[in-house]
Amino acid sequence: MDCSKFGKWIRSHETLCAVLLGVLLAAACCIYITIVGKRYSFQQDLSEEGTVFARVSDDSEGSVEIEEVHREGDKFCLTVRSVSPGRLFVESLYTESGEYANLSVLYVHRNGVITDDDYFGNCTGMSVVHIVICVYIAVWLLVFIGKLRRSLRENLYRYRNILYYAMVIFLALALLIELFFMKNNSGIVGEIDCILRLSKTLTLVTLPLVVITAILVTVSNVKLIRREGRTWRNMLAFFLGILLSVLVILPEIITFFMQNSSTIDVHNWKGFGRFAEYFLESTSSMFTMYLECVLAGTIIVGIKAARRIPSFDKDFIVIHGSMIRKDGTLTKLLQSRADRALEFAAMQKEATGRDIIFVPSGGKGSDEVIAEAEAIRRYLNEKGVPDERILVEDRSTNTEENLEFSAKLIREREDGADAKIAFSTTNYHVFRAGLLATAQGLSLEGIGSRTKRYFWINAFVREFIATLYAERKRHLLVLGALLAIIIAGLAMVYVSNVILSY
Repeated sequence: MDCSKFGKWIRSHETLCAVLLGVLLAAACCIYITIVGKRYSFQQDLSEEGTVFARVSDDSEGSVEIEEVHREGDKFCLTVRSVSPGRLFVESLYTESGEYANLSVLYVHRNGVITDDDYFGNCTGMSVVHIVICVYIAVWLLVFIGKLRRSLRENLYRYRNILYYAMVIFLALALLIELFFMKNNSGIVGEIDCILRLSKTLTLVTLPLVVITAILVTVSNVKLIRREGRTWRNMLAFFLGILLSVLVILPEIITFFMQNSSTIDVHNWKGFGRFAEYFLESTSSMFTMYLECVLAGTIIVGIKAARRIPSFDKDFIVIHGSMIRKDGTLTKLLQSRADRALEFAAMQKEATGRDIIFVPSGGKGSDEVIAEAEAIRRYLNEKGVPDERILVEDRSTNTEENLEFSAKLIREREDGADAKIAFSTTNYHVFRAGLLATAQGLSLEGIGSRTKRYFWINAFVREFIATLYAERKRHLLVLGALLAIIIAGLAMVYVSNVILSY
């Protein structure tokens, strides 16, 4: 097979390849542990001096061969090899006193693998499992980095980009935590516990940031409401700040109530209450962490869209309209959009010598003396732009129509030929306008003008909610996968602790 074709096939099927790689790595780990796991060495702390020896208790169901027993300082070191399956107890004794010192519980599996303390406890070769998990998380991280880079190259204005950023952030944090717990030697059950506790750890780490964000959101929302009016849209950021604050401490709230509940016993190691608490804690913290990553992705994409400068090859630039003053002049917000378009035209002229045609867009509102587009045209004239370089679109009533009607006028002017188009709007509005353009099949690049910062936060919240809805199937798929991991992990812990631990 041609290498380029093979690489292209891999990229187009990278998710399937990552899943298959996971299956292969899991199988390889099982084979490796089956080969090396029949021999197990471990250490115990000793508090007294003297020579030690070990023996298998008479009430053991399985059997092992004790190969080596020795003392290293204050450590008792023992190496055993499996003989027959079952649970067994290994006692370490002092020769001087003949008294029992330590008791270890070992499990010999049917394939001869020896595990310590739990049926799915620590075993020889467990360090390889940690390494494989880190590698596998890194593989998925690279998969989503690749998806993100390709998607950004194709089109910045996609809700999918937010999803990819969220997954990159989530997997990067997961990899860091997994590397931190690399030295954990509590076996498969311990590894599962680390994975389930991962999200709780991450939410606790982000708690200070969430609190600061909630305060900033509240302050900015108060400014927005005072200046723009009290509407449910203007209060979205405030509600989200409260929601995130509650979600971050929700696992602790669950723990507090269940620990103090008189109806649910969470202290019974094998009882329903313990696993119910574990499930609720893990699910709430995992989902909260994912939502935080989606919000972070929303902010990154929004800022990236606002700060992006379109390539200097444009034929037209659409200036999005907004409410004008009663005397027909531009408000500061609308003037900043027009000035930003003029600034881009000057940059393109200086870089390539190419002129651009301005397309002021916006109809006449019921309380406006002239159309917004006409007000923008007059402002452009004042700035020295002749009418020959202005194409007025004065019928639109919203952003979607701004784009649709302006594109139609441009196509008519160009006799159906393709033209390269940019648009100028307020910075917090660039990403949404780009999304609307993409939905209409238009390939446009946006440039953002500055505005007051309190608009930004509410805009991010609006896009955060919008991306959850627009990409709901993919988000539900991710959350479903996380839920499946939690349930599978708890099932293994239950099997190990309750069913197979005798």
